[in-house]
Amino acid sequence: MFSIQLDELDLFDAWYEEGPRWRGQFPTMGQPGLESLGTVYFEIEPGEELPIHTDSKDEIVVLLSGSGEGTVGDEVADLDAHGFVFIPALVPHGFRNTGNETVRALGIFAGSDVVSKFGQVVQPIGVRVFGEEPLPSGQHAS
Repeated sequence: MFSIQLDELDLFDAWYEEGPRWRGQFPTMGQPGLESLGTVYFEIEPGEELPIHTDSKDEIVVLLSGSGEGTVGDEVADLDAHGFVFIPALVPHGFRNTGNETVRALGIFAGSDVVSKFGQVVQPIGVRVFGEEPLPSGQHAS
């Protein structure tokens, strides 16, 4: 059995040079026996966002707490805790915290070999694309 406590994850901070900030982790990526799915856990503080990006696999994102706005393609919807959204592979999407508490969310991918592409270089990691190559030394992804 593989199990984790989301509130015990070692999250990495991420941001655009002059833009939004968020925290995240990929808790199941690279775990033996979990090749058929992948996960991402992320947190967004009030007024911040996880910017528009694409992922190479279908994804379901479940809001665990907080409230915000989700964008999938050309559609924008309000999201609250305990709701979820389906995101088809390669469709641009992002999330913005419009509430007063931290958004905490879990994304579940239809495969563990996910490639995520952002519009700008993500700091401090220094890449626009996650998943094609290992992260630079000192950064965590699993």
